Amino acid sequence: MTIENAQPVGTREAACERMPSLERIRQEVAGVLDLAPEEVPDELNLIEIGLHSLAIMTLLGPISRLAGVRLDYADLAAVPTVRAWSALVEHKRAAVP
Repeated sequence: MTIENAQPVGTREAACERMPSLERIRQEVAGVLDLAPEEVPDELNLIEIGLHSLAIMTLLGPISRLAGVRLDYADLAAVPTVRAWSALVEHKRAAVP
């Protein structure tokens, strides 16, 4: 990235806040699994690309922040796909007053 294209940190954080949960979750998963975001499919069981229990524990915090409530390990382990986690986040967001 050139200096002309660089965004101030606050601008990048604001852009992340506006990003749909599906893409934010994909980025979080990619970071934990050391993959590029485009290597993380929406519907694939993430265990097939290396997700393990410690990775789920690592993802609990960021995904809970997206949801606006504290999620449990079982919430993520039940259906470990980006699409399912995004639906869970949206459901939890809608329930928060």
